[in-house]
Amino acid sequence: MKISAINVGDKLQGKVQEDMEHPFIGTVEKVYSNSALLTIDDYDPKDSDNVAELNHKIIVNVNSLKKLKDDNTPDKSTTTK
Repeated sequence: MKISAINVGDKLQGKVQEDMEHPFIGTVEKVYSNSALLTIDDYDPKDSDNVAELNHKIIVNVNSLKKLKDDNTPDKSTTTK
């Protein structure tokens, strides 16, 4: 996903292996040059301790983010490697 496609308020799916074991959904709070600050809104219950430790916030590289469709499912056309 390109950084220019990300805006404050967007709902995105992220996958960050270092901090979270499972994908999560978050809302963009701030956009940086190659990453975005997200508030974690929806996550796997197994990641509850991780989310609490992160105070429901995480910075994610744009290559680890996917846009969501209107029904909050990942948009396959924005999948990155």
